[in-house]
Amino acid sequence: MGKGHVALVGAGPGHPGLLTQRAKGLIEQADVIVYDRLVSPRILLHARPEALLVYAGKQAACHAMPQRDIEATLIELSHRFDLVVRLKGGDPYVFGRGAEEAEALLRHGVSWEVVPGVTSAVAVPAFAGVPVTIRGVSRSFAVATGHAEDGAIEHAASAKADTLVLLMGVKELGRIARLLVERGVSPETPGVIVEWGTRSRQRKAKGRLGELAEVAKREGIGAPAVIVIGDAVKASGDLAWYETLPRFGDRVAVVASTKQEALKAAEELEAQGAEVGLFTWDLGYRVNRWELTLAVERAVSGAAVGIAFRTTLAVESWFCALAERGVDLRRLSQVRFAALDGYVADAIRRLGIDPDARTLGEIARQKVDEWWVEEVPDVPAERDVYAACRASGAEVRTLALLERRSLPEAPDAVTPHVRTLADVMREWVNEGAINEVLGYGDVQVLRPLGLAYGLEQAIRRADRFAREAERQVCGA
Repeated sequence: MGKGHVALVGAGPGHPGLLTQRAKGLIEQADVIVYDRLVSPRILLHARPEALLVYAGKQAACHAMPQRDIEATLIELSHRFDLVVRLKGGDPYVFGRGAEEAEALLRHGVSWEVVPGVTSAVAVPAFAGVPVTIRGVSRSFAVATGHAEDGAIEHAASAKADTLVLLMGVKELGRIARLLVERGVSPETPGVIVEWGTRSRQRKAKGRLGELAEVAKREGIGAPAVIVIGDAVKASGDLAWYETLPRFGDRVAVVASTKQEALKAAEELEAQGAEVGLFTWDLGYRVNRWELTLAVERAVSGAAVGIAFRTTLAVESWFCALAERGVDLRRLSQVRFAALDGYVADAIRRLGIDPDARTLGEIARQKVDEWWVEEVPDVPAERDVYAACRASGAEVRTLALLERRSLPEAPDAVTPHVRTLADVMREWVNEGAINEVLGYGDVQVLRPLGLAYGLEQAIRRADRFAREAERQVCGA
């Protein structure tokens, strides 16, 4: 009997707003996530940075992990971890082979559950402006796999549904059209193909059934795509709404100190139609607990100590450590806090403390015995800050809170398929051109972080990155 629990979770078609609350909660708690190719990187950002990510993607003639190996992997992982999430695009039970995985878990006595997801069969047409049912036009719809050789097309056509939705059928669209015509569907029937539905790369092409394959070829439409055939396509008229959002099609990189900070910015951009990638220190680094403990112990000792923070991640980690230790903030009367960046200053204020120093001159005037200056990986030391600290007459020490994350331990068979959140976001960068880079914090701190993820060209083009960061440094 496996000690762990496996959740077969539907991630929806890609848009983060279509992820269910239950799915999000399980992703946030998971020790391991075994995910498919069509799972959006943005969805994976809900995972804990220390969670084990296992890529089990499939595409035509290229399976990272065969289906039976996936099932064996889930069983093995359930013996090692408390919560394993099998994350699938769309819904696990709609052509997701979730039933096969559930049966395998059942046979081996593994505790499991299913979390339905929003299926692309209805979500993608909706985002493309095509309701699958319309009163008086389409009273029913059928969903079938587009693999023509398994008889699904003939079966769906025989069902006589008013609207037919096909998943995974672009390559065989010509053959599919011929089969449908043989089953009595008129070649004049309206159809639409929607590529990468609900994502920034969403495109669609319309045409009659008899010419739809040629239209797809001419427009360069490929997988993943959803095909809708029926009068609902024409009757829906101009109901496209997603493409009309002000930021539709934009890919925006948000560079910030913490994931939570970036997620807040991402939600606003996504409401305007943008697809957002998040790049933060806590994706690739963790807090050095030893260094943190030293700084906290010194601060609560009663000594006159100053701490110069450069990232909100350091602020949150430091104050969390105080809370874990049960420290009454009134014991910090001798401690002075410095923040030259507006976001960092706001993070300190949210914790009920107003920064003592916002400028180099204010740092130099603080009466402390020693300054601890946060050191950020790959970011050159801020000489002016150290000079200001020394000008106060205090001893200066570095506070190196961040250290690079190591990969979680994984079974040997799974190791080649292990990814990190940092890997996932680097892959997102390579998926296409980035229209804008937004920085939330000190540009000197954030620029090296962005460069580490391959955002160099995008940063060069993004004037707003520098303007936004400079505005925050000035505390505007």
